[in-house]
Amino acid sequence: MRQLDYLRQKVAIIAFLEYVFQIGKDERNIPFSAIKDVCQVELYDVELLLMKAMSLDLVRGSIDEHTQCVEISWIQPRYLNKDLLRVLVEKMKAWESKVEQMVFQIEGQAEELLAK
Repeated sequence: MRQLDYLRQKVAIIAFLEYVFQIGKDERNIPFSAIKDVCQVELYDVELLLMKAMSLDLVRGSIDEHTQCVEISWIQPRYLNKDLLRVLVEKMKAWESKVEQMVFQIEGQAEELLAK
C-alpha cells in the first residue's frame, strides 16, 4: 500500500507541474483549491504536495498558508524528444505486461489462498 501512495504522490506532482507549465507566467499565484482539483488530492494534502515538489527542486516559490495560495517563481524546465518518448512507451508496455502477468498469477492462485 505504501508504494501505491508513493505512486499517487508522483502522479499528483506531475499533474501539478503540467498545470504550472500550462498557465501563463503572470498567473502563477495559484489557489490551493485549483491545485486540489487539478491534482485530484484532498485540500489538506495540497501543502504537503507543494513542499515535496519544492524539496525536489522542481519548483521554487512561496506558500501562503493564510490565503491558501502558492506563488511559483520558477519551474524546472524539461524536454522530451521523440526518441525519449519512444523509450518511455516501451518501458510502459513492458511494465503493463508484467502487471498483467502478475494479475493472472494471483487470479490463478486465488482459490488456493482463500481455501487456506
